[in-house]
Amino acid sequence: MTERVEPPTDALATAWTVPELAARRHHDSGGMVVGYVSNNVPRELIAAAGAFAFEVRGAPDRSPEAGDTYMEDFHDGHVRSIFSRILEGDFDFVDLLVIPRSTEAYLQLYYYLLEARKWEPDRRFPAIHLFDVLQTPFWHSGRYVRAQVEALRQRIGELSGRPIGENDLRSGIETVNRSRRSLRELNDMRRNRPDVVSGSDLLRTARAVGGMDPREHADAVDALVRERGAAPANGRTHGPRVMVKGTQHDSLEVYTVLEELGASIVADDHPTGERAFDHTIEVGDGGPIEALTHHYQFDSLSARSYPQSRQDEIFMRMVADAGVDGVVFFLEENDDTLGWDYPAQKKLLDEAGVPSCYLPYQPYFQPDTQRLRTALAPFVESLAAGTAGTTTAFDPEEMTA
Repeated sequence: MTERVEPPTDALATAWTVPELAARRHHDSGGMVVGYVSNNVPRELIAAAGAFAFEVRGAPDRSPEAGDTYMEDFHDGHVRSIFSRILEGDFDFVDLLVIPRSTEAYLQLYYYLLEARKWEPDRRFPAIHLFDVLQTPFWHSGRYVRAQVEALRQRIGELSGRPIGENDLRSGIETVNRSRRSLRELNDMRRNRPDVVSGSDLLRTARAVGGMDPREHADAVDALVRERGAAPANGRTHGPRVMVKGTQHDSLEVYTVLEELGASIVADDHPTGERAFDHTIEVGDGGPIEALTHHYQFDSLSARSYPQSRQDEIFMRMVADAGVDGVVFFLEENDDTLGWDYPAQKKLLDEAGVPSCYLPYQPYFQPDTQRLRTALAPFVESLAAGTAGTTTAFDPEEMTA
């Protein structure tokens, strides 16, 4: 009997809705699965070892009851969810979990997992590795990150049973680069033809990479670009061009609400949007390890990427390049970093005459789409009518009442 081959676009949808499916199959067939948290972990090293690079992410539609037995509720929602899912055995097929020290929240996740082995001795936990990446623009930081890249290379090589050589590294880098280039093509289409590629299309497709082999992901994205590029104009009226900025997204609620209100999301400045694939890694004279070091020190976005002035320059350049009419700042309720940057970024938008909407204290679990719709509708309507002022902000107390 011939096995059914899933069409590329169906494969993307499956990788978004059931991201662990392909990784579990890979594990069950004898392959190695390396889990990673966020875009701050070098997937290139995982690909170089021939392992499956699986993104461990949270589930906003599930209560983190198991994790909340130990972890306080002031931690970031997606970290609480990941911790709880590991305790519940959702990722029992993962051989090694790599956690970056790119934010304090991820460092705390690493510490809690170390301790959880003592609290829950009968549970199976994946081996864990802290990728202690520093994203400060100093020479000595770069040397430290290089040592961390080498340490991760050695750890994955030992686990796979063979060392990761120079040619393996180059191949792994090119494999992941191809996936990034394909996503950039799709993003260009979103900018130019939001009638055929929406913001939610882009977010789903970008996150699907964590549940697919990167080569298969690139093939599927290429097929999607060809399919959407050949689509005739559908006559749909384009709404205001909006950017979503702030916290990462493990669900589509904000995107779907904005699109239902008539907005076209043409840009996103957060770790799970286009910033996750806006740079390819170029191997120069320093070799692949040096190239990986540079990328994860400077070009892999996190909440603590420094200097902030550089991130603000990138943000405003994206606003201009994408022809953004308005920016929605979406911050998770336990954010303790991005909110400090908002006033300066709001000022930059004010000076450029770009309206913005501030949505702080947003729940990670069970998001209230009706409250989002009520909060966002006046902003989208004012953008469409051309009546929005230089800023539109919502009272945080009103949003959490």
